[in-house]
Amino acid sequence: MSDEKKDLEKIYNQIFRDAIIYEKQYPIQMVAATYMAIAMRLYKTHLTDDEYKKMIQTVIDSEVKPYTPDRKTN
Repeated sequence: MSDEKKDLEKIYNQIFRDAIIYEKQYPIQMVAATYMAIAMRLYKTHLTDDEYKKMIQTVIDSEVKPYTPDRKTN
């Protein structure tokens, strides 16, 4: 596994762990909306308009699997 992939997995697991903690304190829609708003703001800041539109389309076209609340993170 490349260092970049390891770093991505590490930060994903750390942030996901935080989301699970927030989920216990706030409605899940509030947690998800907050993460989405932060992500959109970061993308909008660091991508060109064309890159941003392509990224949004990628999100729309992507399928994700739900997690189970008892899922363990690293």
